[in-house]
Amino acid sequence: MIKLLKLFRKCSGLIVAIFLMLLSWGLLILLCGENPLYTFTYIFEGAFKNIDKISSVINKLFLYFFTALAFCMPSWAGMNNVGGDGQLVFGGFCAALIPQLINTGCVWLNIFISLMAAVLAGALWSAWPAWLKVRFGINEVVTTLLSTYIITYFCEYMAAYPLRIEGSSISRMEYVPDNFIMPHIGNSKISTSIILVIVALVIVEYYRKITISGFQCRMTGKNLFFARQGGVHVDAIRVWTMAVGGAMAGLAGGLLTLSVNYTFQTGFSADYGMIGMLVALISGTNPIITLCITGLFCVLQIGAINMQVFTSIPSEITSVMQSLMVFFIAARGTLGVSERKKAK
Repeated sequence: MIKLLKLFRKCSGLIVAIFLMLLSWGLLILLCGENPLYTFTYIFEGAFKNIDKISSVINKLFLYFFTALAFCMPSWAGMNNVGGDGQLVFGGFCAALIPQLINTGCVWLNIFISLMAAVLAGALWSAWPAWLKVRFGINEVVTTLLSTYIITYFCEYMAAYPLRIEGSSISRMEYVPDNFIMPHIGNSKISTSIILVIVALVIVEYYRKITISGFQCRMTGKNLFFARQGGVHVDAIRVWTMAVGGAMAGLAGGLLTLSVNYTFQTGFSADYGMIGMLVALISGTNPIITLCITGLFCVLQIGAINMQVFTSIPSEITSVMQSLMVFFIAARGTLGVSERKKAK
């Protein structure tokens, strides 16, 4: 019984946050003139009614999960990577460019080369702000944020002029060939990108909790002075984690090119990096919690299409619902019943 009470106190903040989140969603739907219970049902059916809907939810997981990892991993070492959008765009651009230069004829080799190009592009575009930070003390928030505009405008220029496909009504590059497209698992519509999500989750959790390097990374983030006095190469750790974080964002861009858009075009990223950063922040940079919250985001986005069909509520209202979810989950630490509050 005592253990249950302790568990309840530990989770009480999250329970209250979820209750307030659902309550605010219900009030928002009422203001739109619809029945909240029916609307929630439509959202749930839109995301889980059949295997096609479930596949759509699963196939979007990689997008926010990898962009969230792009912020999580540097934050463990005390770095802030807010340039996930630029790294994603650069990765997507490179993944779309590779098929115009190389085609081995082997599907898995083609995909591997394209994704590696995306990973290296993202890592490169996040490593130089980290180097400026450790070498000259330049704030990485400023450099990563401004670098997003630089690379986004460059890639969009390339897609709009030198590499634009003739006859297209929008600025885009050529569609990637069929032997570059991410295949599905068996006869289902579930993309093999979900396998990369699971593998990445296992590797990242193993690195964070088991490896010496992961321990040094967390030590650097918690107490830079103590880590340096303990013999940790803190500058190398910070540059390394930023590069790996950028690689995750680049991988998200490569997967977006090879499994969703099949090309690179202007407006490639709909603020995916910023949404991933929000997911990372409200999850406390915990990869497992990040994946769970990512799932909620995907359910809302896919279910919103069904909600729009059967109600008068536009699908754009899900952005407001996502914002409310971020607000209440971020505030969960102040909503629970803690021992300190009880003592007072």
